Amino acid sequence: MKIVEVKNLTKTFAQGYTEIKAVDNVSFDVAEGETLAITGQSGSGKTTLLNLIGGIEEATEGDIFIDGEDITLAGSDELARIRRQKIGYVFQDFNLIPILTVKENIIMPLLLDSKKVDKKRFDEIVSYLGLEERLDHLSSRLSGGQKQRVAIARALINSPKIILADEPTGNLDRKMADEIMALLLDLNKRGITILLVTHEERYGDMCKRKIVMRDGRAEID
Repeated sequence: MKIVEVKNLTKTFAQGYTEIKAVDNVSFDVAEGETLAITGQSGSGKTTLLNLIGGIEEATEGDIFIDGEDITLAGSDELARIRRQKIGYVFQDFNLIPILTVKENIIMPLLLDSKKVDKKRFDEIVSYLGLEERLDHLSSRLSGGQKQRVAIARALINSPKIILADEPTGNLDRKMADEIMALLLDLNKRGITILLVTHEERYGDMCKRKIVMRDGRAEID
């Protein structure tokens, strides 16, 4: 079953009098439960492509279906609902709120969706990621690896079908990067579809499929 469908997707930016196609007529599908790596050099369009799929940026042309819903036609409220309920996002720079505790950062998506915290699920996620002793710590006091674990916990709290991970190992040392990659692959084994942007070839090779971005165009392996 297709969980992501990208059809003739284009994103154009104006640079002076010139139009730059950051994503240029890209089409592909992602099956439910798949791992897909999006690789390419800096400036090739890989992060822009992921942001379009996640509804963070708006497409110039084309369609994006998430679990059967065309997010390019969705209004702002509907798009926010799809993102909160179906997509978990993990960023290179973690995107935690530094003045909040670990617990507060993790449950923030639930609060934004006016949902109560499911204590059993919360405890399972915290235990899985080894954060039990850090819940009352400010996120600003954590190491890079701990911050990324909190970010993954936050991505999981709404039980998403898809995790979009944008260079999730980019700010980590090799040992911690390997641990975070192993976590993402384990989450995939548990049924979550993973789309991973990475410049690390070895991480891309761990995924079932790979897209190589070059000047906004996608070459599908």
